[in-house]
Amino acid sequence: MEHVPAQAAPGPADAHDGHDGHSRHDSHDTASGTPSVAAHVTEPADTRDALLGATALLRLGGMPGAAWTAGGAEHLFEGSARHADTTERLAAQARALADRLGAEVVPHPSLASADRGAVLALRRRLHSGAAPGTQDCVLLERSPAVPAGLAGQARALLHGAEAAQAALARLRQEVTAEQQRVAEQAWRTACSSPVMRAFLDSAAPTLVGDIERRLADGQSWSGKQLRKRAAYLWRIVGRAAVKTTPRGWAGQIAVLPVTGGPDPDDGRPPLLAPGTPLGALAAIAVENVHLLRAGTAPADLRTADPATLLAPTPLHFAEPSAPAPGDPPGQVRCYVVDPRAPGRLRQIVLRRTRVLESVLALLAGGPRTLGELDRMLPPLSAPPGGPAVAPAVLRGFLQHLHGLGVVQICRAPRQHCSGWVPAETVGTTGALPPTPGGGGADAWFLDSYRRLGADAAVPAAAAARVRRGLRIAARLAALREADRPAEPPERQPWFAGLTEQARPISEILADRLSADDPPPVRRYTGWHPAHDPAGGYARLLARLDAAARSGTACVDLDDALLDELGAPPADSTLPPWPVDCLLRPLRPCTDGGPVAVLETASSAGVLDARFADGLRTLHGGYGNSDAYRAFLAAVEERSGVRFVDLLVPPLAERSANAVRRPVTTRWWTGDPDPTPYYGSSGGQARYLPLDRISLRRADGRIVAEADGRRVIPVYQATLSPAPPYDTLVRLLLAGSHPAASYLVRLDALDAALPDRARLPRLTAGGDLVLAPATWRVDRGKLWEPGDDLLTKVRVLALLRRSAGLPRHAFVRTAPGAKPVPVDLASLTALQLIERLCAREAGTALLVEEMLPAPEDLLLRDPLHGGASVAAQLLLRLPHDRCAGRLAEAAADALVRGGRHDVPGPPARRPAGAANTR
Repeated sequence: MEHVPAQAAPGPADAHDGHDGHSRHDSHDTASGTPSVAAHVTEPADTRDALLGATALLRLGGMPGAAWTAGGAEHLFEGSARHADTTERLAAQARALADRLGAEVVPHPSLASADRGAVLALRRRLHSGAAPGTQDCVLLERSPAVPAGLAGQARALLHGAEAAQAALARLRQEVTAEQQRVAEQAWRTACSSPVMRAFLDSAAPTLVGDIERRLADGQSWSGKQLRKRAAYLWRIVGRAAVKTTPRGWAGQIAVLPVTGGPDPDDGRPPLLAPGTPLGALAAIAVENVHLLRAGTAPADLRTADPATLLAPTPLHFAEPSAPAPGDPPGQVRCYVVDPRAPGRLRQIVLRRTRVLESVLALLAGGPRTLGELDRMLPPLSAPPGGPAVAPAVLRGFLQHLHGLGVVQICRAPRQHCSGWVPAETVGTTGALPPTPGGGGADAWFLDSYRRLGADAAVPAAAAARVRRGLRIAARLAALREADRPAEPPERQPWFAGLTEQARPISEILADRLSADDPPPVRRYTGWHPAHDPAGGYARLLARLDAAARSGTACVDLDDALLDELGAPPADSTLPPWPVDCLLRPLRPCTDGGPVAVLETASSAGVLDARFADGLRTLHGGYGNSDAYRAFLAAVEERSGVRFVDLLVPPLAERSANAVRRPVTTRWWTGDPDPTPYYGSSGGQARYLPLDRISLRRADGRIVAEADGRRVIPVYQATLSPAPPYDTLVRLLLAGSHPAASYLVRLDALDAALPDRARLPRLTAGGDLVLAPATWRVDRGKLWEPGDDLLTKVRVLALLRRSAGLPRHAFVRTAPGAKPVPVDLASLTALQLIERLCAREAGTALLVEEMLPAPEDLLLRDPLHGGASVAAQLLLRLPHDRCAGRLAEAAADALVRGGRHDVPGPPARRPAGAANTR
């Protein structure tokens, strides 16, 4: 036996049955006679006539926008800019005065020889921009060579310089006072807001106590240590007020229906009615499955309860046994989380023995109880003609495998629901709904939920506007991708080992891992420069470049322009698949204007997956996931394929929450223990072991199969898999449905036009903002690290004015990089910008307008005195079509040449693999 350490599992990425179409399977495997393992829950009613997008999901900021903007000091930045203007004006007046002295006074015959040197020295100082002193003015006023007007000009310049100096002193005092105020403001917000306290308790449990101790010791907010802690508090406030990604109480969830309702007279309703109030709060807390598996299992399986459920590690495969006498024995290779070090991923290589193969064969169909293994393992593991192995010895062997991580104990994580608490009650008492405590900050994951008023709804007319804008966005994305088409998986070197002969996925995975060639990282990097100078994409970029050069604030793209550029039609660019649009709703304008900012449009069932179970618990159901499940089942019936959900275990405690999802397929593979993933969601799924799946090439694409049936792997989690699961996911998803990886994202135009200092806002038919306006700021125009605070304020104020930057913006270091919210009229901006520059090398910063701005937020929260909060809307399209109607088009995408893909010859199984068909 060999233990080979592997790299530590990375953290989360801050940032997607099958009814078989013939007959329903019973609860036993037909060949082996062993019971199959299923995620047994209540089968939902037939929802094929339910609308796919009847419900919209709101992602809400946990803190009001005003809590973040309270760190601003617009007057201070304006005052520093005015003082810079005054200083420049006085310097210009000084240079003009110097010119007059040189022209009128120096050559004057009445200028005394004794005064000439003093006048020349004054002239030199004035040319440098310095103001005259009192003695200089006296000299000029008493000299007959100096005209009275010129002497008066010098005296006025002196008074102006004295006033500017006094103003500078006041500005320094104001900056010092503002630094103290901003730090105290962050601390008051942290102490007074229950949301902030709860978020800090989870994100930085020791921070509040540390600050309290330092303040009690007499430390000042102007000191380095407390300044650093205040800066961190402001980053937390900005994350909770501006970013709506759900996390604890800092990012909350609500649902509202998509309804017809009365349309406004102009036919351009907003997605959310301005002033819509939020209601009661609730919380769902779920145990951290990663810590649960690693830390709460029985210490010794030899004495464990027979009802204890065991399953094999999700990723293991057998290498062939000795094909000839004298060859080395075969091995079983496993990738496991070390139970003694939960954050450590390691590779285990075990020699194949009869007992080990018997254990893995019994667990091949999924979890079994210790009692079942006690009964079935002794005769199965006995050598031919030999006595059965003693039960105690087998229990000891199972304990050994458990200690290595080769087998795991299955235990569903507990869930705690707080129930609904009125927002006014929380605002009065300061107490959020109760949640479980103990076990450390990461022992439980918390998702917070809100109610909305009974009248809150997304008008169908607004959803239709999003649909129209998405059609243009899809055409635009297709035009862009046509200039740089992605090479299909079957032509990529990474898949060179695949042929028309089916190969087991375990065999392919072993080849990829032994080659030490990880899958390429997929990361959005924005628009790219045109490759084909005569293509439609190049002509589009030329138009946008011309608009940027002319200072155009907004460019609206419509179907007529895209037709002229040769973009594909919308019907061929939008997939026959439900699409989730992540939107930032905008306040309606008197002249109409876009209804929202489109952040992404992606295949359905991923972004909302984690919350489906909580919504069922709190609201009694979540129709979108039921309709999506019905859609997949209808596609299966029409095409004869099986959708298989790929369950990948979390390899770090902070990423464990991202694997939760509802049951939307009737089969799953990967982790044989479904309880950490599926919870109590509706539906039923059966386990498909990885060693029953094979891949092959067919008709220019990659096909996945299991037991002679084509399977469509899907990955419905936001977790970015860690090695080696990233390789497994990439292999299996190469055989997925072409629409399952659909993504439209159109921001970061700056990557294609790097020479423009400002890029216009892009909109789609007046309905959606596709890319907010962006400014490219040369880092060389920023302050020096050693400058004093007032100098930094002045530089930022002048830079914002000269470049026309908005006050509230997202700043990033590169196209597609993580955006950081920045208030450019706040001292907090100085530290944030310095932090960004120090973290990422480069010569520029990208500044993107914040849409909507904090003053234009639509929702109001009584928890914060009715202050407005940020919101993202997850809208599923088509919102007005049922599952069955869309499924026909999705099934057709799986058919080539008018025929269904015919499975190839069954893949040969790895030697020793259990036959569990």
